[in-house]
Amino acid sequence: MNNNFFFPSRRQVLAGLVAGAGSLALASCAQTGEPLKHYDTIVIGAGLSGLYAARLLEEEGASVLVLESSIRTGGRIFTLDDVPSKPDAGGMEIGQMYARARSIVSDLNIELSAFPSSPSGMAINYGAHTTTMSEWGEWQHNPLSEPLKKIPPFALMRSATPNPNPLAELDSWLEKDAQKFDVPLADYLKTLGDNDITREMINISLQGNSVDHISMLGELRKARVGQFERSNGPSEMIVGGASRLPEAMANNLISPIMLEKKVTHIKRKGNRSIITCADGSKYSAEYVICTVPYTVLKDIKIEPSLPTLQQQAINEIPYLPATVFYFTSSEPFWESDGLPPTMWTNSIIERIFALASTDQPVAIFWGLINGNNALLFDKMAYAEQVQTILNEMKRIRPASAGKLTVHKIHSWTAYPHNKGAWAYWKPGQIKKFGAIYHDPHQSIHFAGEHTATLSAGIEGALETGERAAFEVLGV
Repeated sequence: MNNNFFFPSRRQVLAGLVAGAGSLALASCAQTGEPLKHYDTIVIGAGLSGLYAARLLEEEGASVLVLESSIRTGGRIFTLDDVPSKPDAGGMEIGQMYARARSIVSDLNIELSAFPSSPSGMAINYGAHTTTMSEWGEWQHNPLSEPLKKIPPFALMRSATPNPNPLAELDSWLEKDAQKFDVPLADYLKTLGDNDITREMINISLQGNSVDHISMLGELRKARVGQFERSNGPSEMIVGGASRLPEAMANNLISPIMLEKKVTHIKRKGNRSIITCADGSKYSAEYVICTVPYTVLKDIKIEPSLPTLQQQAINEIPYLPATVFYFTSSEPFWESDGLPPTMWTNSIIERIFALASTDQPVAIFWGLINGNNALLFDKMAYAEQVQTILNEMKRIRPASAGKLTVHKIHSWTAYPHNKGAWAYWKPGQIKKFGAIYHDPHQSIHFAGEHTATLSAGIEGALETGERAAFEVLGV
């Protein structure tokens, strides 16, 4: 990797760790009978943050072991190679301002391209009726009050938030002056007229369970990051799917990556940490970098225990329930009914995006269900989920009847290695946990997009892997 990270004392420090590792492991064997192999650092989780931390430590001469609970690398980067057009079920965008991601992409000779264009416009379904976004404002079935009628349902939240964004910098959300915004998003709906209809519409696109249980400050922070990411042009995609990035990073490592290694226990013993996995295997390290989501971390026993407030943050910071699904159509039903193929609906299937490929303007449809509807969907058996998608599409778009094939349904909430799509902040949590949410605990350092300060998405994950690696290196 070509970078400017060079600190003359690092290799000397790590050389000392390596030299001491063998004797420490031998002492362990003599005292306990456990033939534990010792590493400078064990990284828990082979998502982008874990792989990047391992990459940076390895470049400085450290011995690293990566433990991953699932059968693959990548975490929430997940290209569905068994689905037509190989869509991404998780993170997929490489923003123009993603400096770390673009550096790695360049180093590993990964190709980027513009996202292919799908047909413009959006169909909006509300109840038994469907129209287009361009006609929404004058539509006879539009249920919004007169001042709001011209605002599309997915834009209502943006209309309720402070404008311009009061966060001047990317890290302004952590400043004390920003805490006055750490209140329920619902408090700001008064400017729109807080009622059941506006709440229902906002909740469909909301990156949380409800307007009452999500922090306005958290939303302002995401908006500020998004503004920065878009400031230099549109995002790009990784040719062949986003999973090609973590796969290339994993293949480029010398360090071993052990799959199907679910960590259950981290115990500090003297000047080393003992990592225990569900299969009974144990490993020893001077340092630990833990990148798993809080939803998984809360089930790992840590000794000595984390400080009370930090453990409370891990237990209480919520993750968005989200389910994605993919279907193709044997015929262009959108040409028959005259509506755009992409659609928003207040039914349980919520949002449908028409995805283009290099040779087809509509190659596959991507459905996205958030929040409480995702939890309801998860309670169905797979066959019932498929039938619900087909029935709802037939009801909303009768021209699609008999033409659709559902290829894949993936619940990030039911997926045991994540148990949710991504972390978000409840009202008051930034004020309560913002100063400590990624603090190291003795030899344990925390990473993962949920611990990012300046970025989000793919770049957010890399930001945190870099931070954790630098903490271990003492720089």
